[in-house]
Amino acid sequence: MANVATDGAGAGGGADISISVDEISEIHNRIRKITLELEKLGKSTESISSIKFYKDGKAKKALEVYDKANKKAMDLYDNYAQIANLVAYTIQAMMEQDESLGQEFYTKLDLPD
Repeated sequence: MANVATDGAGAGGGADISISVDEISEIHNRIRKITLELEKLGKSTESISSIKFYKDGKAKKALEVYDKANKKAMDLYDNYAQIANLVAYTIQAMMEQDESLGQEFYTKLDLPD
């Protein structure tokens, strides 16, 4: 658990904030896994909806469900991507403020090589 002193801004005025690198790293890693799964889902539904059999056959009406589902999945992806950006920004800001905290994040984040 790291303690980062604030600059006195806000209602607390200079209070310490306890930050768990483990918790923030876990949040980041879980969000990343969710966005990867949503990307796969989007590609799968696009692939299914592009099959000519569905476009020309009796299942044409049912195909509309894939389009709606894909849109909802991509909306969800957009939301998680925005959250991921905010978490990444927070981590980056913390790393810039504290070198040892930065090293701790670096070792705990499940980043691709």
